[in-house]
Amino acid sequence: MFDIKSNLCAMPDHPIDGGSGLPMPPVGHVEEDAGDDDSFAEGVDSVARIESAKDRVIEDQPKYVFARIAVVLIMLMWIVSGFAKVSDVSAFVEIVEQHRVVPGDMAGMLMWVGPAELVIGLLLVFAIGSELRKPFGKLVILISFAGIASLTYYLSLVDPVVLQESGCGCLSDYRIASGMENSVRFFAYAKNTILMILHIVALFGPAMVDSNRRSHS
Repeated sequence: MFDIKSNLCAMPDHPIDGGSGLPMPPVGHVEEDAGDDDSFAEGVDSVARIESAKDRVIEDQPKYVFARIAVVLIMLMWIVSGFAKVSDVSAFVEIVEQHRVVPGDMAGMLMWVGPAELVIGLLLVFAIGSELRKPFGKLVILISFAGIASLTYYLSLVDPVVLQESGCGCLSDYRIASGMENSVRFFAYAKNTILMILHIVALFGPAMVDSNRRSHS
């Protein structure tokens, strides 16, 4: 015989949804919306903002264009001069001996002048890049400046007549043809003066750029 009580007990506590056949939630129940997980999107946005900030910092960094151009010109001078001396050492030594400034017992050291100039030129390659504002780059530029100043002082010790006849030896035995009196000394001094100005630009130009940027910010 059909048991009405057992049938009533088997009925679920919640009414059944006719469409799905599943119990319906009680009145007032609100299902929690898991929603989309935004952590990945927020992480991507954070990385994008960091990269954008880095790009802005790189773009805002000064380029020190004039200082780097000055270093390039100085570097080329040392490399060309050193290569000329290395390619014809005997001619360079003979010219210096004609100047009668360097003692005879030091004549053997003259063969190292050309390689030393090449080394200075190659070291200046580092000063063109990130080392321009660092102690190493400044040290190389100062050594280069000291070399130009020493050469200028050396030429001042050479007799003008001898210097005009033999040449300065800056490019070994290569000389600029000119009918001007005392042209060798004039061209050597003019070249060295320009090189010294380029050294000053390379040394103090970046600091002046940084100072102007701080004053405008």
